[in-house]
Amino acid sequence: MGTLVVAGFVQGMTGFGFGMVSMALLPLVIGIREAAAISTIYTLMMTVATFWRNRGHYDWRLGLPFFVSSCVGVPLGVYFLAKMQTNVLLRFLGAVMLIMAVSQLFFNGLIKPTRPALAMPFGLFSGGLSGAFNLGGVPTAAYAYANGWSRGQIVAFLQVVITSSCLLRILFYQRAGFYAEFSWQFALIIIVPLYLALSSGHYVMQRIHPKHMRQGIFGFIGLFGLYYLFLH
Repeated sequence: MGTLVVAGFVQGMTGFGFGMVSMALLPLVIGIREAAAISTIYTLMMTVATFWRNRGHYDWRLGLPFFVSSCVGVPLGVYFLAKMQTNVLLRFLGAVMLIMAVSQLFFNGLIKPTRPALAMPFGLFSGGLSGAFNLGGVPTAAYAYANGWSRGQIVAFLQVVITSSCLLRILFYQRAGFYAEFSWQFALIIIVPLYLALSSGHYVMQRIHPKHMRQGIFGFIGLFGLYYLFLH
C-alpha cells in the first residue's frame, strides 16, 4: 500500500508520475507482470481524478495523431511483457528508467516530437512502453510539453492518453491472466488513501519550484533504473 500512496502523491504533483514510481517500487515485492497489472488499475483511478480537475481545458483536436498511435502501441507492449523472460523484463525496465532519467535531467527540451512525422512514431513508442511497463507517461509528457499548450491543456491531454491506455491494458492483461490472483476487495480499500495522497500532491505542487520537483523525481527513477539494470 505504501508504494502506491507514494506514487499517488507524485501523480498529484506532476500529473503523470504514478506509473513511474509504482513501477520502480512494486517489482521489489511482487512479480513484474503483476506489478504492471496492478499499477495500471490505480493509474486509471489517478488519471480519472486528475482529468476531472482539468476537464474544461481538454481539446480533442490537440495531439490527435499521437493519441491514436499510442493506442495502437499498447497491445504490442503487452505482447512483449507476456512473452519475455522475467530477468529480461527487469533489465529492460531498468534500462528504460535510466534512459528516461538521463534524458529528462540532462537533455530535456532537446527533443521536440511535435511534427506529425515524429508525433505518430513517438506515440507508438509511448503506447508500447505503457503496455509493457506502465511507463508511457514520460514520452507522452515530453510530447505534450513540447507544444505551446497551456498547463491545463497539457494536464488534460496527459490524462486522456494515459486513461485510454489503461483501459486497453486492463482488457489485454485480463486476457493474459495477469489478474488471476488480484484481490479487487483490496483494491477498494486503497482508494481512500490514494486520493488523499493525490490531493496532498496537488497542494505541494503549488509550493515547490517545478525544476526542483522534476530533478527529484527523475533522480529517484534513475537510481531504480540502475538497480534493475545492474543489481537485481
